[in-house]
Amino acid sequence: MAAGIARGDKPAATGLNAAAERIKNDVYFLAADAQEGRAPGTEGIERAADHIAGVFKKLGLKTAPGADDYFQHFKIAGTPRLTGSQALAFTGPDGKRIAGELDRDFRPLSLGVTGSVKGVEIAFVGYGITARDAGRKLDYDDYAGIDVKGKAVLLLRHEPQHEDEKSPFDGKRSSTYATFRHKATNAFQHGAVAVLFANDQASLGQSDDSLMRFLSGGSEPNSNLPFVMVKRALADQMLKAAGGPVLADVEKAIDKDLKPQSRVLKGLKVDVKVDIDRPAIDTKNVVGVLEGTGPQADETVVIGGHYDHVGRGGLLSGSLAPFSHDIHNGADDNASGTSMVLELARRIASRQDAPPRRVVFMAFSGEERGLLGSQYYVEHPLYPLESTVLMINCDMVGRLNDKNELSMIGTGTGAGLKEHVDVLGKSAGLSIKQVTGMTDGFGGSDHQSFYPHKIPVLFAFTGLHKDYHRPSDDSDLINYAGMSRIADYLELIALDVIRRPERPTYLALTRPAQPPRNGGGDPARSGTGVYLGTMPDYADEGKSGLKLSGVSPGGPAEKAGIKGGDVIIKLGGKPVGTIYDFMESLGQYKPGDKVDVVVKRDGKDMTLPVTLGRRPNQ
Repeated sequence: MAAGIARGDKPAATGLNAAAERIKNDVYFLAADAQEGRAPGTEGIERAADHIAGVFKKLGLKTAPGADDYFQHFKIAGTPRLTGSQALAFTGPDGKRIAGELDRDFRPLSLGVTGSVKGVEIAFVGYGITARDAGRKLDYDDYAGIDVKGKAVLLLRHEPQHEDEKSPFDGKRSSTYATFRHKATNAFQHGAVAVLFANDQASLGQSDDSLMRFLSGGSEPNSNLPFVMVKRALADQMLKAAGGPVLADVEKAIDKDLKPQSRVLKGLKVDVKVDIDRPAIDTKNVVGVLEGTGPQADETVVIGGHYDHVGRGGLLSGSLAPFSHDIHNGADDNASGTSMVLELARRIASRQDAPPRRVVFMAFSGEERGLLGSQYYVEHPLYPLESTVLMINCDMVGRLNDKNELSMIGTGTGAGLKEHVDVLGKSAGLSIKQVTGMTDGFGGSDHQSFYPHKIPVLFAFTGLHKDYHRPSDDSDLINYAGMSRIADYLELIALDVIRRPERPTYLALTRPAQPPRNGGGDPARSGTGVYLGTMPDYADEGKSGLKLSGVSPGGPAEKAGIKGGDVIIKLGGKPVGTIYDFMESLGQYKPGDKVDVVVKRDGKDMTLPVTLGRRPNQ
């Protein structure tokens, strides 16, 4: 990149055909530096939305009933921030009150929630770990023999014997028991009301006892408890006030024989106040409609792709260059797919013959945050889902290789799609790689939101590459001639489905998806190979329980009577406050185990016995 030239400036004229030039101009606009990586909440994504809507308007596409012009507005969670007042103070047996100072002695973390407790007892629970793992020959429980209900828990980072290569946890590597997720869930499920944690010796290294940054543990709440880091000096004051050994001595004792040193800190009471603001961000899907004519005019074909990306990256963005704050332009992911939607809209809308079925062209926001835009659409459809006959999704279609390989996912979700996709691919000179079986209908992009609603789907994809989710995913790396050929192919597929007398017959799959690349899919998957077959509603994060947007057809959840819209509040008798509580709890089981799942449906609690299944490829 030459000095003074911004990435994404208008491309120079080339020998490309007219379609490739149109696609190139769209990609260069959407993936320009001026669009700031199209992160929700930025001016850049608003400019991108206006560009898409402008194309729809120029083509004469109609607005959908219930939309605001060409926009379907919704809200997603923004970056959390500390607001109001934060407080941490404890009172010893002698009545002396010691108050910590924010950012000097303590700091809340955003992986916890807003909360206030006053005058509650404190229980020291070692590393806050419960590890019963026969494979590792582990039977260690910091909560054994101690009641922490209604108490604040004080615990250490990491895990015992962290510097010992022979540790049964995972040697010098951190095991899953060292994660904040495990510690937060364990505290919540044992009835604690707040978590205080301090660095262990392994965390100190060559540095001082520094407090972690507010966002270090992630922006999403891992637990429904306030989560506060304290300096070791303050933690030692608490332990000394209760007449016990300090952290260093406790760590040595635990490391010696892996026997927990947990205890209630008698006579101590703590006040904790955490105030976290999680502001909502306004964002929107962009929708343009080409109405059909004739007896099938009320049936709908959706052609879509997401137009958001990860902005300037950063640790919590999804960037694979997490320490870079350069603009991630997302030319392939997914300016390419958005431009493909625009090109297909141009082609189909310009035909002299009106389509027999309605065609809805959609650009989704919030995909990189967990398919939020497409999920919002299926929960607030502008056209009935039962009369939606197919969803075609374009995501990362800009890197057609020298072998002309195009992946088509979802060919097993509708009768005849496999043959249809293959025949048309050969006629277009493309080598079609069909991805079928247990990943059909899922696969981690916006088509996944439609399939649980018994809508056949097709997902066009040219594959991952070294620039994926990095600042280097730029417009000059796109194969525009290849995109023009893919547009020819997808146009044929779309027209065939739009015109055929019978709608594609939906086919149910019996196994759930692999976890998708952007955070959607079944959260209930673990190293034990167990699965439940659920799909979380990511737009509902932070509320009590795990709300489901759907369940995998034929999976254990569906067989047990669990439905989309249910909120899972208990699994195996353990409370579920967040998706992380659910994942942690399910990981304690193995395929074939029977477990009671309690869901809240229409305001009532229902207990549904489930026989857990085996994860695909196990």
